[in-house]
Amino acid sequence: MEKNNRVLKNTFFALLGLALVLLGVFGHKYGAEKPLDAMYYLLIGMGCGVFGHFAGNIISYFSTKDNEALRRQIEIEKNDERNIVIAEKAKSKAYDLMIYLFAAMLIMFSLMGVDKLQIVIIVAVYLSIQLYGLYWRATFEKEM
Repeated sequence: MEKNNRVLKNTFFALLGLALVLLGVFGHKYGAEKPLDAMYYLLIGMGCGVFGHFAGNIISYFSTKDNEALRRQIEIEKNDERNIVIAEKAKSKAYDLMIYLFAAMLIMFSLMGVDKLQIVIIVAVYLSIQLYGLYWRATFEKEM
């Protein structure tokens, strides 16, 4: 019974994501107001993300539905400490690269003469990411 509810929930959200994509596409195509273009693109992006996530859950459920051993093996591999450490190290490396790419992008945009408001927004995002990383570093240092 619980599995049926999970499948129904995943199906509902996959359809919701598809509806958001269609709403964004039709809104962009037939919408008369230009300032709403950004909202239409946002709907398309969010819809793609929601649809992809929940459609993946549905595909995963049906591909492992009749194979309990495979489902158990996937769960073990997902919770394996080695795989978790590998995933965290990969995220760490990506975060390190993102710091330098963000800084380079800020310098490029400044030299290109991009509008100051846009640069201030990017700086705010960059600083919030740095503060978030600092918060977690302090939290982990207290914990360990």
